[in-house]
Amino acid sequence: MPDTAKQEITILLKNLNKGDNSTQDEIIEILYRELHTIARNILNRENANITYQATELVNEAYIRLFDDAKLDWQDRKHFLSTAVIVMRRFLVDHARKKIANKRIPKNIQFTYDDLLEKNYSKELDIIKLDDALSTLEKLDEKQASIVGLRFFVGLTDMEISKLYGVSRAAINLEWQMAKLWLLQEIEP
Repeated sequence: MPDTAKQEITILLKNLNKGDNSTQDEIIEILYRELHTIARNILNRENANITYQATELVNEAYIRLFDDAKLDWQDRKHFLSTAVIVMRRFLVDHARKKIANKRIPKNIQFTYDDLLEKNYSKELDIIKLDDALSTLEKLDEKQASIVGLRFFVGLTDMEISKLYGVSRAAINLEWQMAKLWLLQEIEP
């Protein structure tokens, strides 16, 4: 995206923060393709049990992003990072609901083999990842953001380094540390 478009988005976001709600549609119009790509990347990385399409995920994110009364995005990067978090949380909520619906009632008995046939691991993975990312956000917000931009958005180290204005090596180091930390959290 050219720098002029990035600056235009920043101006629109600032106007929105000041109360000009007419800019919402312009922001989404400009960022829709990027949000759709992010949603598609997120869904491609998730399991086959998720039945949502990228368009549905973008629409849900739109509703949740603009539903909040206190909108305070500083720039494009901040908006897109928030969108990634909103999409991720929506999918985690969806996975938790599916797991809750699959719980076994106490009065029904199953054999061990019956239980082995049930496959809950994929839904649990997204929940474990979300829990670990939430903890990482509290410990190191930058690393959590880099994970979101790389894992969910699909940006390269070079693209992220341009966003942060630091070297590619610095971003790669942060990514490696975050990845190791997340792996330890998810599977100790």
